Amino acid sequence: MKKILIILFSLLFFSLSAQAKVKSKDIKFPAGVYTDEIKSCKAIGYASLEQDFDVWVKRVRSTYSMQDFPGFDWSSYHTKYADSRDTAHDVISYPAKTFVAAVHNAIGSGNQDKIDEAIQYLIKVAENKTLLNTITPKQLQSKPACWKNGDPASPCWYHEYEVAYQSWSLVMIGATQLKPYMTEKEFKVVDKWAKKFWNKYYKPRPKGTEGFYAHANGGLGILVYAHWSDNKKLAANEINYRLKRIDHYFMEDGYIKGNSFRGNRSQFYHTYGVNATLGYIWIAKQFGAKVPENIENKIINSLHISNLAIVDREKFLSREWKRTRVTNTTRGANESWYTHPEGLGMDTLMLEMYGIELANDPMYLNKRIKSGIDNNIGFNPNCINDQYDNSKEVSVTLSENGNPKEISAKLIEKCKSLTKYGNNWYYNKCDELKSK
Repeated sequence: MKKILIILFSLLFFSLSAQAKVKSKDIKFPAGVYTDEIKSCKAIGYASLEQDFDVWVKRVRSTYSMQDFPGFDWSSYHTKYADSRDTAHDVISYPAKTFVAAVHNAIGSGNQDKIDEAIQYLIKVAENKTLLNTITPKQLQSKPACWKNGDPASPCWYHEYEVAYQSWSLVMIGATQLKPYMTEKEFKVVDKWAKKFWNKYYKPRPKGTEGFYAHANGGLGILVYAHWSDNKKLAANEINYRLKRIDHYFMEDGYIKGNSFRGNRSQFYHTYGVNATLGYIWIAKQFGAKVPENIENKIINSLHISNLAIVDREKFLSREWKRTRVTNTTRGANESWYTHPEGLGMDTLMLEMYGIELANDPMYLNKRIKSGIDNNIGFNPNCINDQYDNSKEVSVTLSENGNPKEISAKLIEKCKSLTKYGNNWYYNKCDELKSK
């Protein structure tokens, strides 16, 4: 009997510890949102608030300027050009992520003129009430669901709302990074706009769809606004809520409800969810969050499943799931099969966080965005540290025959720290280098 009680107590203790909640006192706000210090990073590339960009809608190209974004009528544009399959989002998501990139470059280089330019651009966005005429969650209740009658050409008002809050959250990342450089007057202008958007579109928490997608189904924007408003309680509550949602969507074997079961778009959407989750978890950890081990294990398994999709498509697709309705599924051999190309640094996050290499996916490597900001997580993982900025995992001095003579101490430390995840990549790599 005593043994039984001990076992039960142990199980209870483990369960409670595994679900330990993040508290307000645990929260810290890194200056750069995803990092304590914004540094110059080649991976960001060139970003200018004066540049133009092309948008393709229904095979027709239109050219827009970054200066078109402040006050842009997204609601009318979406009604005119978008449908259930095509969100037509580049017209606002591109300037939003370009703004973040421009802010990164300005702060990273210490260019005060560029910092001031970014602040004035942000004020213009705020004063023109950008995105504030977007359809609200309440108004969505009276609209039909996307993919009505299975028709990809049917309207999708949810996308109008979704892309608007995602673009706003990107802009707010840049705003939060700029906050220390703002005057009190400048801050108040931006804060007034931010509060209006928050109250209108975020206070009714975005619920997401049947799966786990961009911005962690709205969680990223909540974290960013918590940082902007210095609200540690909001950040802690959001992280606790989102971890529960990740636990719900991610299955024990690494498949994701909804995402991983979309016919020949399954790999595309599985890795979309994986990338969004990695980005969110990275930021949450920078905020001071501790992620329960059972959730970490699910994420780790999802990375292995991402690799399975690359090396053995049929085995990946053989997993069955008794599911509810999942829209936008496709069958047939003609659909593209590759890792989601918007995850420009998904491989870096996998390696940095869990020591797992992404399997070689030539189409992904060819299609993925080469620089800038990942629209779905709000930063570029290749700027996490100087190691990846320089595209080197090991610091070496080459002899005449090319053998490394010096091994990075940082890499060796990482080898040790990552063993808890049961992955030996770093150990093997270090042993290999040491033997040379």
